[in-house]
Amino acid sequence: MRSRTVLRLATAAGLIGLCACSDSTSPSASLVDQTTITSDVASSSGDAIAADVQTISTNESFAGLAASSAVSGDSISYTRTRTCFDSTGTSVTCGTSGVRKAVLFVSFSWSRNDVAANGATFTGNVNRVANDTLFRNFTGATETSRTHDGNSLGSDTTTFSGPNVTRTYAEAGTDSVEAVTYDLPRASNPFPVSGKIVRNVSVHATFQNATRADTSDVTRRVEVDFPPDNQGNVVLTINGKTCNLNLVTRRVTNCH
Repeated sequence: MRSRTVLRLATAAGLIGLCACSDSTSPSASLVDQTTITSDVASSSGDAIAADVQTISTNESFAGLAASSAVSGDSISYTRTRTCFDSTGTSVTCGTSGVRKAVLFVSFSWSRNDVAANGATFTGNVNRVANDTLFRNFTGATETSRTHDGNSLGSDTTTFSGPNVTRTYAEAGTDSVEAVTYDLPRASNPFPVSGKIVRNVSVHATFQNATRADTSDVTRRVEVDFPPDNQGNVVLTINGKTCNLNLVTRRVTNCH
């Protein structure tokens, strides 16, 4: 009987030891929660998608077509090539009346410096390569709209400052431009009237405060569907969260 009592006490002591060990090695909470990460990525992705819109708009000018200046490409540096085709698929001189399609290859970069959706300031750099196929749509002899299809690959680095934690994101993103269409005349139609841009991004995040550092790897899917309102405001969705994106300022606000 005594031996059974000793065995029970030893077993209980072992369990207590295991519990104490488990408590002492449990991981502490991350410096940054998933909601903050999503809001940060919404801000950087909104900036990227608005830049896509600016890029395809200025591609029209590069292809020799009249385009709107309301959505400018300020702060974005471009290198482009272009090839234009007529209705039979024959290569023709860009800017001539017979152009029905233009295929453009673009590399572009810009620096970020803005206020994020969650109030933090952010800075960073973006480098991207893209292709854009532009179709001119006609009713009879009159051009009525233009449609863009393409994709881009980006390598972005963005740092968000405060409160208390610095958050740095290395983002590898793929953007798909899907039937983004502008009505004509472009001077009075600066924003797309239909279509969407979808961004899939893989993020390696580093978080730093005064005493420790954390890392996290996440993926996010971001979508913007057109049209926006008259001021360029459009809904941005990211993993079930909705935000407002302004295509002119490239700023994301009101995420919920």
